[in-house]
Amino acid sequence: MNAKQAFKRWVLGFCGVATLAFTPVVDVTPAFAHGERSQEPFLRMRTVNWYDTEWVGKSTKVNDVTELRGRFHLSEDWPRAVVKPHRTFLNVGSPSSVFVRLSSKMNGVPMFNSGPLDIGGDYEYVVKLKARLPGHHHIHPMLAIKEAGPVAGPGGWMDITGRYEDFTNPVKTLTGETFDSETMGGMTGIMWHLFWVVVACFWVGWFMIRPMYLVRARVLAAYGDEILLDPIDRKVGAAMLVFVLVVVVVGYLAAESKHPISVPLQAGETKVKPLPVKPNPLAIEVTHAEYDVPGRALRMNLHVTNNGTQPISIGEFTTAGIRFTNKVGAAKVDPNYPQELVASAGLTMDKEGAVMPGQTVDIKVESKDVLWEVQRLVDILHDPDQRFAGLFMSYTEGGERLINPVWAPVLPVFTRLGA
Repeated sequence: MNAKQAFKRWVLGFCGVATLAFTPVVDVTPAFAHGERSQEPFLRMRTVNWYDTEWVGKSTKVNDVTELRGRFHLSEDWPRAVVKPHRTFLNVGSPSSVFVRLSSKMNGVPMFNSGPLDIGGDYEYVVKLKARLPGHHHIHPMLAIKEAGPVAGPGGWMDITGRYEDFTNPVKTLTGETFDSETMGGMTGIMWHLFWVVVACFWVGWFMIRPMYLVRARVLAAYGDEILLDPIDRKVGAAMLVFVLVVVVVGYLAAESKHPISVPLQAGETKVKPLPVKPNPLAIEVTHAEYDVPGRALRMNLHVTNNGTQPISIGEFTTAGIRFTNKVGAAKVDPNYPQELVASAGLTMDKEGAVMPGQTVDIKVESKDVLWEVQRLVDILHDPDQRFAGLFMSYTEGGERLINPVWAPVLPVFTRLGA
């Protein structure tokens, strides 16, 4: 052994010892949420505007049933870079299968299939969930859009107590049999995986005992593939092909004889009509919008007209699941809504009073909070299409809530205009 080889072995040994020594003292902090903040702001703000999200039963025992419900509005300012929602699927974002989804409905229609949704429409969803894995879990509603990916809604924490060993998920078949879908077919699946692993190892091993891959590649490059076509390789390949086909056919026939009555995977689509549009006496138009970068504030100039018979007060601006409220809106926020997604004093206006019936007024609104930075919505300033969208929540004197979708271009500024 020369000095160079000895030095290499010494370095490798030192690195190995250092790794073993420092591994026990490394503090690896687990991730307690998902990567919804990494989604582009235009995707979160200008596609699906979530509201009224409710995590029913924040603490649930294993085997108990809870619900995730709420509503969403598909923004009229749908980005050109995102495929239109011609094929969507309602889903739940969670850290693995901590819940079992029993059913999901949208506007009362079962959503076990995907289907088209209308831009500008509002939809109400209810997802029934059965608690499976104990723990403290971050749960999101999620709308998957074909060729655009999933759009995650606001995330809330849900606790599951108990033991996983007690979990069961009984299913009754068309023939009247009842079985636990959590364990049904588990050993069969393991057996088939091991079987195909053995087959794959044989197939790879056969060519490993022949001339190795690098040698075959050199021969192929120099002389072509004629001298590599060994008759024994052809026989083994043909035998393997016949063997695999026989195993697949026999396995299919065995499963068919054991379960003669089955329901095929459904390939249809579910068409859901939007919620009926209620008369809205309040008209809101954004005439100018800017984002103050150092101030972490989105400022909007609104042109507001009250065509109704009651005074109306603006109480909330929501976008990407983030809620900016004033005193009027803060009183309407569900106390169980995640507080890390609410800026309770984040909405201010130069005219705080109600808009009277028949009145048209221009209002300067500011939604200001560190949540713009924390939720990475400020990254919209780096998009080639600098626009925002969201929902204004207003309330009549009688307590009725009015929802106005808004959208507009947004300009980045670094000082307040006129300051």
